[in-house]
Amino acid sequence: MSEGRPHIAIIGQGNLGRQLGDGLQNAFQITTHGRALDIPAAAEVIIVCVPDDATIEVCAALPQHLLIVHTAGALPMCNTPRSGVLYPLYSFTKGTEVTWAQVPFLIEAHSDEDLAVLTSIAKALSPLTYEVSSAGRNQLHVSAVMVNNFTNHLYTLAFQHAKEHNLPVETLFAIMKQGPDKAIAIGPEAAQTGPAARGDKKTMNAHLERISNPEVQRLYTLLSESIAKRKA
Repeated sequence: MSEGRPHIAIIGQGNLGRQLGDGLQNAFQITTHGRALDIPAAAEVIIVCVPDDATIEVCAALPQHLLIVHTAGALPMCNTPRSGVLYPLYSFTKGTEVTWAQVPFLIEAHSDEDLAVLTSIAKALSPLTYEVSSAGRNQLHVSAVMVNNFTNHLYTLAFQHAKEHNLPVETLFAIMKQGPDKAIAIGPEAAQTGPAARGDKKTMNAHLERISNPEVQRLYTLLSESIAKRKA
């Protein structure tokens, strides 16, 4: 890249595109764009922050001599001469401020030169930068869905159950915060507690009787069986 403050063009004005632009603006010249046709001639790197199903098409429409980088966790690098991936393993929500120094970046590029460029971009945001292949990134994406999306869905079901019985959901906040902290501190296997972990079938059966939704009953049973097998 050029000396001074290199020019990065970001395509996509959603949560991630805006947050990346804000985070990088002190180290780089940043412009954000809603369309591939708007890319300025001075751009040296293009970061594509669009939905996964549009990413490949957008990459193909861009100037092919530039370094074209996408931010998707579940996609391979684009089929362009200079391509790469700058994937922040994090869940971005509108209106929520990001502490970039705590966000890990998984990066990949076709050439060592472009990998060095991506490293400089990632490290401008976070010290947690890892070179990971597309295959490895796809596997980590699976794990990320489990620890983030699946657990959040369980929070939704737990809140719904409490509300059905007119109970205050805020009584669950402390244990919701304790669980992830403990899993990180001592490991999820050691942190696992509860009736399934200790083989308390009486309590599990009582819980199933108190759950009115058949789908939630099946999920409770499936998860309990999985926990019990790992503890056996």
